[in-house]
Amino acid sequence: MHPIEIYPLINECDGIAPGLYHYDPLDHGLCLISGPTRHTESLLDQACMASNLQHEPGILFVMTARFQRTAWKYESMAYSLILKDLGALYQTLYLVATAMGLAPCALGAGDSDLFSRASGINYYTEASIGEFLLGRVTI
Repeated sequence: MHPIEIYPLINECDGIAPGLYHYDPLDHGLCLISGPTRHTESLLDQACMASNLQHEPGILFVMTARFQRTAWKYESMAYSLILKDLGALYQTLYLVATAMGLAPCALGAGDSDLFSRASGINYYTEASIGEFLLGRVTI
C-alpha cells in the first residue's frame, strides 16, 4: 500500500553492475530494469548539474510515487502525504549514509519525463518525485 517506489541508478558500486534497478521490498532485492543507456546517462548528467558535482555520483536514487495507492483513501490530501513520506525517506537516507561514512545529497530538481523514458514506466501510472545522490566522501 505504500506509494513510494525506489529506483537506484547504479553508476559505480562494488559488486553491482551499472544500470537502472528497481528495489523490490517484498524480496528485499534489486531487479535490473536496464543497463546504461543515453537516458540513464542524461539522468546522471542532470544530477551532476543540480548538485554542482564535477564527476558522476556512485548511485542516484530516483523515488517515484504511485499516486493511486494513496489517492483512493486520502483523495485531495494524497500529494502532500506522499511528499511527507518522501521527506521521511530522505531523512533516513541521510542518517544511514552519514553513519556509514558516505556522501549523501538530496536533490530538488528532476525530470519525470526523462525517468519515464529511461525506465519505460508510464508517466501517468508512476512519476518521479525525488532524487537522492550517494557517493564516496572526497576531500
